[in-house]
This record gives sequence, C-alpha cells and structure tokens, in this order.
Amino acid sequence: MAAKLSKKQRVALKQIDELSSKRKQQLILGFASIGVMVLVIVGYNTLTYQMGVIDEGNTIIRAAIYMTAMVIAGFCGIMLMRASRNKTKIDAMRQSVGISRETLDAWNRGEYENQ
Repeated sequence: MAAKLSKKQRVALKQIDELSSKRKQQLILGFASIGVMVLVIVGYNTLTYQMGVIDEGNTIIRAAIYMTAMVIAGFCGIMLMRASRNKTKIDAMRQSVGISRETLDAWNRGEYENQ
C-alpha cells in the first residue's frame, strides 16, 4: 500500500489524469492528421492522374490538393503544440505539489485507496 496523499495532491492527480487523457487525444489526432495529409498528397494525387479524372498539367487541381494538405498540416501542428503544452502543465503541476514520478505511476496503477 502506498503512502497517504494530501487533499491537494489528490486534486492535482485528478487534474493530471484529465490533462494526460487530453494529451493522448491530441497526439492521436496530430499523428492521424499526418497520415491523412500523406494520403491526400500521394494517394489522391496519384489516383486521380491514373484514373484520368484530371490531366497531368492541371495546376488548379494540384494547387487545391496541396492547399488541403497545408490546412491538414496546420491542424496537425496545432494538435501537437497543445499536446506539448499539456505535458508542460502536467510537469509544472506535479512539481508544484511535490508529486514524484513514482507516485504518479502508482496512482495510474490504482495503488492508492479512494481514487
């Protein structure tokens, strides 16, 4: 059984749980948007040329495809920046109330009573 936690530490650990779940979601969205961006550039571009939907020299369609990829890249950047900010908030909160990394790991494993 782990040592007792103060009320302030319990509140901080619950907030850290919320921030870490948001961070995981943001990382997933960021990396998924990288995959979508690659699919848009490589897959859609190649597929439309091979199927003959657009000709090879159509710069308007090509520009639209790359602009779409740039918007997706911006979304990816925003998500990854938010994830980085949440990591910074987690570390600052952990240090401000004196929670060690081992205590955080024990909390995540459920070793503390009345979580």
